[in-house]
Amino acid sequence: MYLQLFVKMIILTSNCKERGLYMSENILKQFLNENYGYIRTRDFEKLGISRPSIQNYIDKKIIRKVSRGLYIDNNLIEDEFFILQKKFSNIIFSYNTACYLLNLSDRAPYKIDITTLNHNNISEDLEIHYVAKDKFNIGIIEIESPYSNPIKIYNAERCICDILKNPDSVDFELYNKIINNYFKQKNKNLSTLEEYSKIFNVHEKFEHIMEVLI
Repeated sequence: MYLQLFVKMIILTSNCKERGLYMSENILKQFLNENYGYIRTRDFEKLGISRPSIQNYIDKKIIRKVSRGLYIDNNLIEDEFFILQKKFSNIIFSYNTACYLLNLSDRAPYKIDITTLNHNNISEDLEIHYVAKDKFNIGIIEIESPYSNPIKIYNAERCICDILKNPDSVDFELYNKIINNYFKQKNKNLSTLEEYSKIFNVHEKFEHIMEVLI
């Protein structure tokens, strides 16, 4: 009698675990679907999914690890832009990378350009540009990455001011191409560009370009 009861308890416990895993798996898939296919370790905890279960989902090829504490739906291609902004909250894609994403440049950057706050320590193989806190948020917009995920970059006017202030950040040919492509755009905003040029102390350069190109 006791043996039969013990066996029933084992079967019941096993069934409960299976149902629990099934429910957790559905919760995980729903979360991935609502968050562009990505999930962080702390998100598992918020969903009530234990850390040991993470390896189970990796083994079942539901997710795979792409970085420390960050996982992706196993059916998706990794989006380097989106992953970087998941890893580092205070970075904005800028300079040639932003120009490339905004179609101001047709040259894919050798290294991804980011702008971050002064003294922000980022140990990645990136082209890192530092800026003071009072200028960090100027010109931030959200666009879709090449893989259709939302990422933050600087708008065209901010990009122009950045390369006017730091012309050595791009070579001469690319510098001219970016400037000319901007002024060919129908949606350029010259009043915003002038406003930014004063903030970034490049107003004289802005006036010179206006004289030549307008």
